[in-house]
Amino acid sequence: MIRRPPLVYAAKLYDHPLVSTLATEKKLPSYIGSGTFASALVDLLAHGEEGQSAADTEDDQSNADTKDRAAQLIRSVSRDPVLGRALRALSSTGAETVAELRTEIAAWFDDGMNRVSGWYRRQTQWIIFAIGAGVTLFANASTLHVAGDLWRDDMLRYSVAQETVSMASTTPSPDSLQASEALLASFPVGWEDEDPLGIREGVPDWSCGTWFAHLMGWILTAAAVSLGAPFWFDLLGRVAKLRGTGKRPAAGPTG
Repeated sequence: MIRRPPLVYAAKLYDHPLVSTLATEKKLPSYIGSGTFASALVDLLAHGEEGQSAADTEDDQSNADTKDRAAQLIRSVSRDPVLGRALRALSSTGAETVAELRTEIAAWFDDGMNRVSGWYRRQTQWIIFAIGAGVTLFANASTLHVAGDLWRDDMLRYSVAQETVSMASTTPSPDSLQASEALLASFPVGWEDEDPLGIREGVPDWSCGTWFAHLMGWILTAAAVSLGAPFWFDLLGRVAKLRGTGKRPAAGPTG
């Protein structure tokens, strides 16, 4: 097991004026720019680890800027070997001056934040999928089951199509909302007419094939929910745009 050293510079970085002014009371900053991070870290390295007076700090900063050497700042890192190794790796890419080191630190920060953002998006996607799966099971909304019923029941398919066109083309009214509720009551979702465990009389239990079909349908529904409303609105917009396009009429005779 690797024992990590205490995050000395992390606490000092949050206390730096460039960063602390971005925070609210009792809360850390929600966003730190790469340039701000790099400038604050270089400033901490130039001032030393133990803290100095204002005059000494200004003298050290002036000396660091005069020598303009990144190696001088990197050698000041002794209490955080992980940070020191990372800075030495950045300096080995050609960052010899303080300005170049600041640029490399900013790029390093951006790369790290990109990886964190990717990890966050993946975790969020799994959380949304889990919530969608829970809602799907609660409502018994199986994509395959709904598609099968719509394929076999001509009247249901026609009613859904007509109601969809009516809702999209007119302003919802109390009558249209009542019609939609009546249609939703006949829509093939819910557990009222389903008995997967075979414990209710008069309701057929599920066979292995029925279980498999519902399982696949639940997964498809949860996956569709996890894509989010913006995806489906964009898809519907593209489909509507595609249907609205047609062959350009031929130009009539001129003269």
